[in-house]
Amino acid sequence: MLEDGLFDRMSQRNCERLRWKRESGAVRVLCAQPDGDWDQASTIFREVELAPVTLAFARGGHERLDFVWRAETGMRLVCAVHSTELGPGSGGLRRHDLVVPERELVRDALNLSRAMTCKQAAAGLKRGGSKLCLQSPGVPEYGRDRYLSVLAEEIDLSGTLTGPDTGLPPSVFEALAVRSPNVTCCGSGVQAASHGVRAAIGATAAALGAPLSELHLGLQGLGALGLPLARKLITEVSKLSVTDTNHHRIDLLTSSLNPDERERLQIVPPYQIGELALDIFVPCALGALITEERIPKLRVRAICGGANNILAADSLGEELTLARWLLEAGILFVPDWLSSAGAAIHAATQLAEGVNFDESHARAKVLRHCGGTVDQILSEARQTAHAPLEIAVRELLLPRGLRCAREALGSARTSEAGPAR
Repeated sequence: MLEDGLFDRMSQRNCERLRWKRESGAVRVLCAQPDGDWDQASTIFREVELAPVTLAFARGGHERLDFVWRAETGMRLVCAVHSTELGPGSGGLRRHDLVVPERELVRDALNLSRAMTCKQAAAGLKRGGSKLCLQSPGVPEYGRDRYLSVLAEEIDLSGTLTGPDTGLPPSVFEALAVRSPNVTCCGSGVQAASHGVRAAIGATAAALGAPLSELHLGLQGLGALGLPLARKLITEVSKLSVTDTNHHRIDLLTSSLNPDERERLQIVPPYQIGELALDIFVPCALGALITEERIPKLRVRAICGGANNILAADSLGEELTLARWLLEAGILFVPDWLSSAGAAIHAATQLAEGVNFDESHARAKVLRHCGGTVDQILSEARQTAHAPLEIAVRELLLPRGLRCAREALGSARTSEAGPAR
């Protein structure tokens, strides 16, 4: 199990970088002091101090994991690179508050980078999966320019491409993009993500055999993605239940609705959204929602959302196991790396087309993938009685030669035995 305190040990021993690296199936752990060369981490760390991260790294099948501690700014950064088989690692930069345990920072980086590998491979993009997670109270006002320069430097050193995620305002990414060619700050990426999730929800409704106008949906999270999605869905569904821990976001939604739409809206406390009887559950907040213990308690017909890592799993093989248990429970689960791919497709299209970028062209690609591809996967799931996630791995990831797909499908962890009910 992951533990806390590794960053503190790095600062005490003047270690600026720790790197876990997969080489020929084995895992090596290296360390470097400021302006120093890489050396075996065992020179200043005991094996027991590194073992929890080593196990988590190996479990997820990652290529590289970096811990970075920059003394001059106090910066704590984790960079996880899951795969570069199809291209350079690509994934957002997310900020966590200092109160978030270090172990959650690491787990988030590992799991989100794996999701990016699957998301971009399934969409046919020439990119791998990575994630940058910053543990910080925010970009400081005093020394802001130096802090941003150091952060941009670390992004370049990571060898990954990154862009906006939760925890940092657009102005930070605009400033980083000036300092690094490896940072994008696509303003309409969230809108593309919303369009993609809506298209996937439409395909899910079709798989359930009913129009949206007859369905009850439950949406968790009214952030940058969930709020515009909720405003769209409330005009289409029979009933929409929503929740968020931020009451201001709920006010933003309700204040924009007409009387008829308000009649169809139900506001519930966060703990209750998972207890409702729903046609489609739409998670749009943080992930790791669906656990083995929670599956028997769910009263939903389908799950299709914009959150990453909806399944509480630390490898693709574990995701397949949970997806099969959901199928046995009669719940249709749409792989989140399909339904939430809109922003990644939009960013890749913008990068490829440059000055000739056409917003309508990008949107068509998003709808084709998040709507059309999801529809095809769900249709085959009905015909074969296999979990949609398993079909997606076999048909979208395996043909692209991904090691994680081969290992997941052949893993003993994809057990046929379901959770106790």
